[in-house]
Amino acid sequence: MLHRQLRQRLLAMTMVLFTAGPVLLMPSLAGALDGGLTDIQKQLVSLYPTAKATADGTDLVAAGAVVVLQKDNLQMCKVEQALPTSNYYKNGAITQGGLGGLFKAMNALNRFSAAGADGAPPPSENREFVAGEKFFVTRIATGPDGVTFVFMSDPIKDQRYKASLKFPFPKGSTPTPDDVAAMVAEVIKVDSAEESQVNAGAAAAPAAPTKTIAIGQTRDEVVASFGVPTKVVQLGAKEIDFFPDMKVTFVKNKVANVE
Repeated sequence: MLHRQLRQRLLAMTMVLFTAGPVLLMPSLAGALDGGLTDIQKQLVSLYPTAKATADGTDLVAAGAVVVLQKDNLQMCKVEQALPTSNYYKNGAITQGGLGGLFKAMNALNRFSAAGADGAPPPSENREFVAGEKFFVTRIATGPDGVTFVFMSDPIKDQRYKASLKFPFPKGSTPTPDDVAAMVAEVIKVDSAEESQVNAGAAAAPAAPTKTIAIGQTRDEVVASFGVPTKVVQLGAKEIDFFPDMKVTFVKNKVANVE
């Protein structure tokens, strides 16, 4: 009887440990995961500074980095649409799913539909962006299953377009920030012209060369460095030249004294 009670207590304690184990482990695992996602988010935001959109999402308040598309087939919809067209980057290509794929099919159908009075097809709600076209990043969101970018274009025939592009993570793992940045760089790159302007603005202007004067310099050398004197006084063999910040005495056309 005593042995049976002991076995039951041991079994109960074992069940408690197995039940509590995941509860004790999950916070540390979640913390490590959140830390990795935070690092990814920070790196991407530093690489692709985001533009600020208006509250209704139809225009830009402040510009961010201009990015250049490196792949074809990025589907964007007009900014007046409630949701941006969803795109995904998989196996080296941009694809669409859900409404994004549906809109693309509808656009293809429109091209073969009845033409208008001028012979042109009816206007499409979507526009396909191809490699080489440029736009802004308005949002970057990092989650456990991937990173999603939201884009907005400059006005094209008075119409802006928007889209989202998701970079899914491999199932069951979180890549390093560098791996994610490399994957994103396959699709978008910061415009080199814009980057050069930013770097040029951030770089400190080179210091102006220091002007120096020394005993024995010729008058021509002094004038070349400091400009024409504001006043010149001849005193026999001496010549005194007055400059805004100093007075120079020349003897036989060479600096003899500086005050």
